Amino acid sequence: MKNYLKNWSYKRLIQLGIGIFLIYYYIQDSVLFALIFGILMLVQALLNIGCFSTKGCKTSFDEEDKKEFAKDIKPIKK
Repeated sequence: MKNYLKNWSYKRLIQLGIGIFLIYYYIQDSVLFALIFGILMLVQALLNIGCFSTKGCKTSFDEEDKKEFAKDIKPIKK
């Protein structure tokens, strides 16, 4: 458990806090959207998936892929 919690960043803690708050808000006011979004935020925080994860929003292209694609670009003749 210590190793699991050791790798948490402040972004995951904020996401966890938002998820807990939204589920609490659902309990108080019965807003279904808060429950769905709260569960989504909790799952993303606990499993470290989504855009808050380490490489969640990073593209998978590296520099060699860009160079290969650049070879295929032909200049426009006027």
